[in-house]
Amino acid sequence: MNINTIFLFLLVIAAYLNLYLTFQRQKNKTKLPISSKEWREKVDGGNVKAWRSNKKRLKDKRKGDNNY
Repeated sequence: MNINTIFLFLLVIAAYLNLYLTFQRQKNKTKLPISSKEWREKVDGGNVKAWRSNKKRLKDKRKGDNNY
């Protein structure tokens, strides 16, 4: 057997091993238990949403008072 044949054989084995390990790593990725959108909604919560709506309502009320 020629030395080039041995190196070629080792190169093919290394390529397939790399491909196998790459697919294994992608398959074993951890999934987050909650999405970023759900996390943002959880952090905002009802208090912040209520605060935003009140702020908008007060801003609209001030605009109405200036018209008198």
